[in-house]
Amino acid sequence: MFRSKDKATAALPMSAPSLDVRQIAAGPATTTIDVSSEFTGTLKTQKAVHIEGKVEGEVECGSTVTIGNGGKVNAHIRAEAVLIDGEVHGDIEARTEITLRKTARVFGDLKTEGIVIERGAKVEGQITIGPARDTATGAPTLAMGAPAPKPKL
Repeated sequence: MFRSKDKATAALPMSAPSLDVRQIAAGPATTTIDVSSEFTGTLKTQKAVHIEGKVEGEVECGSTVTIGNGGKVNAHIRAEAVLIDGEVHGDIEARTEITLRKTARVFGDLKTEGIVIERGAKVEGQITIGPARDTATGAPTLAMGAPAPKPKL
């Protein structure tokens, strides 16, 4: 019924298993400082930052900085956008927007192109709203500290 060459052929797998090479979609990249953590120094990142713990020093972020309800920050913050539910002692510069939720407590100057302040939020400091400008030339800037290109004539 079976010849020896058929047995050898029957023992071989019909096809090798295929490998699943689909890309796995990553969730939003976020640096998190949880409620049990404290950070002192300069934090520089292009990722979003979420702070529920304590931070002291400087925060430079190419994305959004979120200070949660339990967050206590004593730092200068520079970011694309800043959303605050907790407490901040220090100046904040956001290229696009600063949002202060009703539980926010901010003690420092704010500079941004747009601002949202919910009823109940507390701010002690100056608020400057409008396009960022280069301090040396007075020209508008596109990003924190980067001058806008000069128009071609």
